[in-house]
Amino acid sequence: MSHRLTPPVQRPPDPQVSIIICTRDRPKKLLACLASIVESIRCAQVRAEIVLIENGSRSGLRFSDSEIWAVAGDLCRLTRLAQGSLSEARNIGIGHARGGILVFVDDDCLLARDYLQDMQRHAQEMQAQGVSHYLIGGRVRLGDPADLPFTIKDEEHVQTFDTSIHPGGFIQGCNFFLPRQTAARIGWFDQRFGAGARFRAGEDTDYLIRAHGAGVFIRYVPDMAVLHCHGRRTFAEVDRLNRNYAFANGAILAKHMFRHPWLVKHLAWTLRSALLERLGGPGFDVAVGLSWAPVVRAQLRGALAFLGYVLRPGRMAQ
Repeated sequence: MSHRLTPPVQRPPDPQVSIIICTRDRPKKLLACLASIVESIRCAQVRAEIVLIENGSRSGLRFSDSEIWAVAGDLCRLTRLAQGSLSEARNIGIGHARGGILVFVDDDCLLARDYLQDMQRHAQEMQAQGVSHYLIGGRVRLGDPADLPFTIKDEEHVQTFDTSIHPGGFIQGCNFFLPRQTAARIGWFDQRFGAGARFRAGEDTDYLIRAHGAGVFIRYVPDMAVLHCHGRRTFAEVDRLNRNYAFANGAILAKHMFRHPWLVKHLAWTLRSALLERLGGPGFDVAVGLSWAPVVRAQLRGALAFLGYVLRPGRMAQ
């Protein structure tokens, strides 16, 4: 009696790159973002996956599985959350990702066609230089001329992070990558920070500070570009977001000021800038019309809120 041998099932190789996107209430922008990612994957000819976390989108602002399939096919792996902060969604994305390189992109960004080619080149340069732990962020350009020029970084030259540079916005949270082992060294995103969390924003700034403290090489590069279609067109929208950033920055200062005392000098520079503005100097963002005074007030509120949170009796007992 003969027996037919069943060939072993071969597991497809893990992706080289995992592109993590957290999305909420932006179905049209998300689908455009996915289309740009798919095109960049094809251009780079890299084994990649898209790890998509839908973070509690409201009724009428959700996308269907079929819409995702039509754009990204089996490249995309989708997880839906009932509700959660941006940091929580980012952490779930990291936990689900299988690639050796983790790329973070926001749902309102469009990748340049050669984005992943640029990313591969920078990763290869780090490897050639013997740098094991690194975090690299790319260019963030304004995606719609009708939007105000905010939450962008369009510098033309390479920049390497050191403590003389304010960490806020040095690497934009909507455009950076790092090796999986570097993410493991830094740890999870602090779920007290970020949109939808207790301290409203700043999860990327907190992550960068912790990366620096862990000995991670941090660099901004002027290629690896995305177009940021953020949709904020009024001063009130930008002012509200900027106050949230400042509130988070104050909380981050309170969290890190003893372990990273170099942050205190950035607070001193902020106070100095606010004083100079009162004496006729420039505002916080001349192009948009933002002032230093609300930034200072929001930072102080954020610092006090963080200290009140960590020092309250219930938490001290824990």
